[in-house]
Amino acid sequence: MDSTHEFIIGAIIQTVVFILSAYGMILKNDYSNKILKEELVDVKDELKKLADVVITQAVQTTRLDSLNTQFALLQRTVEDLRRGTGWIKGSRQQVDGEYKGK
Repeated sequence: MDSTHEFIIGAIIQTVVFILSAYGMILKNDYSNKILKEELVDVKDELKKLADVVITQAVQTTRLDSLNTQFALLQRTVEDLRRGTGWIKGSRQQVDGEYKGK
């Protein structure tokens, strides 16, 4: 064999190795993309769960605010009744004296 045949055979071998390595990289990237896609689906599921938790917490916060408001109104009503205002209509002098001091 002369040197030109050796050069052509070497170039062919180099080209085949290059093509095989490129094909290997493509396969590796395809596999990596599949794994990445699966992980992305898992992340989406976790985000949906997190969104549900945030919504639940927001609803609970709204309910607590409502309960605080109702409790404050109840305290005010009781305090008004204790002082003789509130549901009592008219002045306190119209009471029949049942609770007069001794």
